[in-house]
This record gives sequence, C-alpha cells and structure tokens, in this order.
Amino acid sequence: MNDACASVDKDNLACVSPPDEKLIADGWHRRFVADAVRAQEALETYSALGYEVRLELVDTEDLREECSGCLTILKQLRIVYTRKISVRLSNENEVSPSAGC
Repeated sequence: MNDACASVDKDNLACVSPPDEKLIADGWHRRFVADAVRAQEALETYSALGYEVRLELVDTEDLREECSGCLTILKQLRIVYTRKISVRLSNENEVSPSAGC
C-alpha cells in the first residue's frame, strides 16, 4: 500500500468501487471483494446455501490517480453479491424455496 492509500477509509475501501446502487435496489447484498479463486469458492458456497450469486468486476473506470498503482491487482478481483432465491407466486407474495413450495 502506498502513502496515498494510507488515508483511505478502510471500512469503505475507497480504492474499490462502491456498491452498485441498481443491484442493491434489486435486493442484492454486496458481501466482499475477493480474488478469482476465493470468489469462485464463495459462489459455490452461497449457491449451496440457497443464494443467487453475482461476481462483478471491480470498476476501475473512475480510479483515483493515487490508486493507479493498484490497477493490476484490482483488475483481478471480483465483487461478490448475493440475494436469497425466492419464488414469486401469482398473488405476488414471495416465498422462500425452503418454505415448502
């Protein structure tokens, strides 16, 4: 980590793109950022637990100049999003697949 990154809000990971507002509005939860191997493991684990999983590329389009040294590694990372799988019934109630449908 270079000196410019020392001032980054560690809880927000400002060098990594913020959560996708559209995905959040569609019920997705941003879980974490991982390398390709860990992201694939997360996909398999969350899927087995009954979640839909999306692996998104880190958006480096608007990368701050002081973070450009991290560009190579950021391009290798994936953002893991999940949401619980649900079934829509004709009356528009959502029911979890484990609820006996």
